[in-house]
Amino acid sequence: MDSLDHMLTDPLELGPCGDGHGTRIMEDCLLGGTRVSLPEDLLEDPEIFFDVVSLSTWQEVLSDSQREHLQQFLPHFPEDSIQQQSQLILALFSGENFRFGNPLHIAQKLFRDALGFM
Repeated sequence: MDSLDHMLTDPLELGPCGDGHGTRIMEDCLLGGTRVSLPEDLLEDPEIFFDVVSLSTWQEVLSDSQREHLQQFLPHFPEDSIQQQSQLILALFSGENFRFGNPLHIAQKLFRDALGFM
């Protein structure tokens, strides 16, 4: 079983939200080959998105096996690959520009803009 499968398939605990109806609007997203439902607020609100998609989440929430799995998708370097990948992760979460922007900022904008067209 993929180390992230449970995160993508376990139902979210949806408590009451601010409008008092007890439901949240969920959006279906295709991540790789897996369809997941994510809270619309997570996708639309940059503050919420970056509270969740953060260095502290990387370091404190994900397990070692989950981080190792995700590191497979990072570039591999001929020398000192682990150290260079660690520097890349820090740059990614600190908002550094990677030629055409920061991939996390671009992804959040794509999520936000895609919801406006549905």
